[in-house]
Amino acid sequence: MLDSFDINPTEQVRRVLGSVACAMRVCAESTEHKIVIRQFEKEISSAQPKANLAAIHTTPNMLDTACDTGLSKSLIEVGGHLPWTDSPRTPKMRNRIAVCSFNDMYHLEHHIAGLLYMEPNLAYPEHAHAPPELYFTLSGIAEWRYGGSKAYETVSAGNLLHNDPLDLHGVHSKETSLLAFFLLWGTELSTLKRDLSKLNTQ
Repeated sequence: MLDSFDINPTEQVRRVLGSVACAMRVCAESTEHKIVIRQFEKEISSAQPKANLAAIHTTPNMLDTACDTGLSKSLIEVGGHLPWTDSPRTPKMRNRIAVCSFNDMYHLEHHIAGLLYMEPNLAYPEHAHAPPELYFTLSGIAEWRYGGSKAYETVSAGNLLHNDPLDLHGVHSKETSLLAFFLLWGTELSTLKRDLSKLNTQ
């Protein structure tokens, strides 16, 4: 078996994402979600990397504090190779709230996948979109609104959260940094990609 130092960063990230997906399947209670996660595993395992990848902004300054789980530690190890950007929903926060889009790193046709990072005691705005979405919490204890609820609930690392189409959802980080993986799928992906592109240019 190859040591992680013997493979390039793109392949290291691919392996970590495979491990994230495997952990998500263990947590998934819905057959539909298990199928979606397996489909993502299949797509990321063979997705072609994009050429000339460059991070638009620097890696979040406090990323190394989001280290509650082995998976988050693995992502921290490759964090400097990931395409971190300001979130288009919080443009004034710089990298205190940051998003990594794996669609900027690999050619993914059937999923939108990425990471949400937040420093402690910050709020990510409530929003909704047509594609369904899974969040897998990797580090930090935070208050989440999800799953059609109007209330925020405390969620720790290692939990799988689901939003149906157009569910209003958001998250407030607490005393620790938050790191979460998100996965969207379905027929409305192209519309969401277009809307996010518009936000990025405003």
